Amino acid sequence: MEKSILPPMTQQPILYIDMTPTDDLALRILRAYRENCDCRWSGDTDGSAIEDNPMLQMMNEHQDKRAGILDKAITVLEEAQE
Repeated sequence: MEKSILPPMTQQPILYIDMTPTDDLALRILRAYRENCDCRWSGDTDGSAIEDNPMLQMMNEHQDKRAGILDKAITVLEEAQE
């Protein structure tokens, strides 16, 4: 098996979502994508720190921006279901 060229992450992403067609399907999808925003790039494959890699810093910043957008959408859907 080939070694990954991607840097390590702080947690494993969710790869599969329960797609049972129920009323909360959209929320399950958004919550899974939101949980994946907590996956942070923690360094490079050569062991260097994230502070030394502007690209990894940018990727984590994008995770934060995605999380904010998804949080808003989740709130709207949760309120609509009440």
